[in-house]
Amino acid sequence: KPKEGGISAVGGTGSVYTYYGPNEKKFASLTNNFATIDLPKIMPALGLGDEPIPLWWTSDFINSSPPGTAAKDEKWIVGEFNCSCVGISKCLPAYCKDDTPNACYNDIPKKDLNEIKTISDLLGQKAVQILVKIAREKGKPAVVGDYFSGTPVDISALTKMSKDDLGLLPQPATPRFKTALIGLYVRAQPYGGSDKSSNGHRYDTIPFANGMIMAGMSCQLIHYVHQEHTKFFDVIKNFQALIVRCNPGQIKADGGDQGKFDDSMRAIRKAGIQVWPSPDVMEFMGAKDALCKIADMSIGLEDTLAYYDEAAFSAGFKKTMAFQPR
Repeated sequence: KPKEGGISAVGGTGSVYTYYGPNEKKFASLTNNFATIDLPKIMPALGLGDEPIPLWWTSDFINSSPPGTAAKDEKWIVGEFNCSCVGISKCLPAYCKDDTPNACYNDIPKKDLNEIKTISDLLGQKAVQILVKIAREKGKPAVVGDYFSGTPVDISALTKMSKDDLGLLPQPATPRFKTALIGLYVRAQPYGGSDKSSNGHRYDTIPFANGMIMAGMSCQLIHYVHQEHTKFFDVIKNFQALIVRCNPGQIKADGGDQGKFDDSMRAIRKAGIQVWPSPDVMEFMGAKDALCKIADMSIGLEDTLAYYDEAAFSAGFKKTMAFQPR
């Protein structure tokens, strides 16, 4: 809940949070309906049927039922999907601020590392499930050259923007799949951007990569440098999957072209390489009109509409307001 006197419950506002596990009885109806009924329908509804659910994402739910409604009869609706560089909150002590200019992975409280490890291990498990499913669908078993290479991909041609990989586990000698986590260091900003640890990596990069490594994959940490665009995309063609962790606006802030980056990532995706999330997923799943496309699901409202001109807004808004109490 928001801090006393506040109205926002987002991170960093002093809000108080209550955490519930996936088996919480209070939300059993919501969990079961969402996971078993609506979840398989979301990506097709967004025109993204060929894309997997993002590896790491969140969904904001709002209870639309009147007070006193039994838990089993409650209707929960989605207020927003978040799939663009969602952070691991427990890792926040690792990002630099004016009062913590040397923040790093070691600043994460030990009491939080077990929970972080649970999350990062789950990321790795889900990534393997996606890649194994794709390998099976192609009908070709994984061979040593494709998935069990003796060494990680050679990325020596790319500029290294970080100081070190503090906290990163050793890469597997024979990884089943070769993956990379792509970050961006904004050279004109303090610390390389507001989401960075003191070594130049994003504050939650290490747990993401360790989750992949613990699942038997390699996960190399690389930075996109726009001056090396062509060379960069030649190198990343050698991976089976890419985890993109570049916050919106960072490429432009570093002097690069977001559109050029996105188009090249679309070409990578078209070549059969997984991109988590792809530019299209970030654009269409993260857009507010995504709520219109799930309006007929149990997590939506059937009178959810998007307005693109004043006349449509005037007519539609009045109609939806008259539809039911808010």
